[in-house]
Amino acid sequence: MSFTSDFDRPPFSSFQAASRFDPYFDIYGLSLKHEPAEKQRTITLIARSPASPPAQALAMNIGRFQPFSIDVRIIFAQIAPAAALNLILQALSQCCAQSPESTIRWAKNRALLEAHERLTLGRALCWTGDSMRRSEDSRSAIDRVDEGAPGVIAEARASFIALWEASKPLPGTLFSRNSGVHSEPSSGASAETPPPFTTDSNIVHLEDFLRIRRH
Repeated sequence: MSFTSDFDRPPFSSFQAASRFDPYFDIYGLSLKHEPAEKQRTITLIARSPASPPAQALAMNIGRFQPFSIDVRIIFAQIAPAAALNLILQALSQCCAQSPESTIRWAKNRALLEAHERLTLGRALCWTGDSMRRSEDSRSAIDRVDEGAPGVIAEARASFIALWEASKPLPGTLFSRNSGVHSEPSSGASAETPPPFTTDSNIVHLEDFLRIRRH
């Protein structure tokens, strides 16, 4: 079954935007009770950034499932903002057997931005949004949800695998040993204050890394 949704009145907050996905995770949870097979336990996500609503929805909902029972793979076109990425990394580290470093890839090749945001929940449901090339303020409000559609799920998985192979692992320098990516200190912090969550001098700020990549 497929349907589209057109929201005449946009959500008032990022939390509300992410909460729109809660019913999809309800459907997925019910499907896991009836079909606990390995393919059903796989979630894939293609998103513009960690701040995108489907990415935030995944971070908010993944804790609803048994620890280490879900296999997650994520592709981001942008790996900032650091705070949003940290939220996702922390959720993944608590719920998934795989390390976050092996779970997320970066579609940093600009040609890959034509791909649409897409969330697949096992073999139960596939959500498809707008192209990652469009900024949040110019995106279409129309998205598509396919429930119980094996052909759509198979196409989504094949597309994800192709994009995964074309994407790159996140740089190891973005991670601390315990808490993932760290952000720069707030403007009120001393320049001598170490960044949150890390004491490893080999770890660089996400913002610094992105600045180096641009130049």
